[in-house]
Amino acid sequence: MSTNLQILINKFHNYIKYEKQYSDHTIKNYLIDLTQFKNNFDTEDISKITTTNLQDYISSLHNMGLDSSTIARKKSSISSLFNFFCKKKIIDKNPCKKLISPKRKSKIPVVMSITEVNKLCDIKEKTFQAIRDKAIIELMYSSALRLSETTSLNLTSIDINSKLLVVEGKGKKTRYLPVGDCALSAIMKWLKVRHDKAANNEIALFLNKYGKRISNRSIQQRIIFWCKKKSLNYIINPHVLRHTCATHLLESSGDIRAVQEFLGHQDISTTQIYTSVNFDYIKKVYDKTHPRAKTSS
Repeated sequence: MSTNLQILINKFHNYIKYEKQYSDHTIKNYLIDLTQFKNNFDTEDISKITTTNLQDYISSLHNMGLDSSTIARKKSSISSLFNFFCKKKIIDKNPCKKLISPKRKSKIPVVMSITEVNKLCDIKEKTFQAIRDKAIIELMYSSALRLSETTSLNLTSIDINSKLLVVEGKGKKTRYLPVGDCALSAIMKWLKVRHDKAANNEIALFLNKYGKRISNRSIQQRIIFWCKKKSLNYIINPHVLRHTCATHLLESSGDIRAVQEFLGHQDISTTQIYTSVNFDYIKKVYDKTHPRAKTSS
């Protein structure tokens, strides 16, 4: 097999698209990272790329001022590429194995209060956009949806009678999620006006003003619009609704395994970041339940 880097990146692209069936969003990020990586090397022969070369590249990203999480993602993309080379027996060892990258700082998610959620969801306007936006916001908070999961929803994704949502998440994994009554009510109102706007044979649940599937960017802009209109103290991004739902569920139930399944996290360590959100709550539970939390008087 050829050792030409561009040719092999193209083969890797086909591998993650057709064999691994990664989402379009994930594939796009891989290609951005790998194109940048390829453009930083004089050689097109991957057999000549060493761990030292790769470490110099990672260091250059750090010198460019990129944050540690972005560098870690780019390193992961490159490592996946070289793992693919090993799998295809193009090279014997992955030179990324010994790479050192900046430690990622664990960011505590921004979480809205229940009062703030209620304020954001209190959309009474009767326009096409307002009815749609309320349904989107209610559903993202109700079922802790990722932005890409929301835009990918089809009419067949939701079962009104069973109050059930079928979501295809990361890695094409399917999750079955409950839908709360507030979200269900908002969706039913949206479906009544959706029919008049939908383009021919459009299957998307949420539409733009042209009757086609709404984009990630449009939802981001509409949430910013409502944050300003409702005079919230800060502007949120769509993922904050997912963080907020997860945190409220964990605070109420204390069942981290259930929340892990609900969010579709493969590794529970990803879910555990929500345990850092509300230390006061955890302290209260500890004081109340731990047999030696307090001395007897």
